Amino acid sequence: MSYSVEIKNLDLRFGNLKVLENLNLGINNGEFLVLLGSSGCGKSTLLNSIAGLLEISDGQIFINGQNVTWAEPSERGIGMVFQSYALFPNLTIEKNIAFGLENTGRSKSEINERVSELLDLIGLLDQGPKYPAQLSGGQQQRIALARAIASGPGLLLLDEPLSALDAKVRVYLRHEIKTLQQKLGV
Repeated sequence: MSYSVEIKNLDLRFGNLKVLENLNLGINNGEFLVLLGSSGCGKSTLLNSIAGLLEISDGQIFINGQNVTWAEPSERGIGMVFQSYALFPNLTIEKNIAFGLENTGRSKSEINERVSELLDLIGLLDQGPKYPAQLSGGQQQRIALARAIASGPGLLLLDEPLSALDAKVRVYLRHEIKTLQQKLGV
C-alpha cells in the first residue's frame, strides 16, 4: 500500500529555538522526494517528525489521509533508514533484518523466509551470518534498507543514506534505491 503525505502548518521548537516554522508539504503516492539544504536546516528533524520520533509543537501530519500527528511511530506504517544506518553491531545481518519482525506475531519460519527474500532482493544472500563490521559501507546501507522495508511499510524515509559512502558507491546505490522504491511501490 502506498501512502500520500500531507503536512499542514507544522511548527517544531526546541525550547525557544524554532526549528521548523509553518511548514506545508504534500507528497503524492509513489513520488520520490529529495530534501536538499545546508547542515542544520531541519531536514532530519522533518523526517523524524513525520516518523513520529519527535513531537511537533503545532500543525498536523497526515499519512494516506489519516491524521497521525499524535500517533505512535509503530502506528504510522513507516520504514526509516538513519544517517548512521543504526545497525546493531552485536547482531548478525540476518538478525538485524529480522529485528523489527520478531514482535509481529509471525512464526520463526515466516521471519526466516522474509529475511532470505530481502537478502536476495538486495544482493547479499550469502552475507546473512556476518556482522555489520564485516561489511562495506555500501553493504551496511543495503542491510539498513532491508531492515526498514522488512515489515512492508508504505512510506520509506531515508536520512542522508549515501553521505558516508564514496562517490562510485553513491552513484550505484542511488540507482539501486530508486529501482527498489519502484519495485516495492513505496
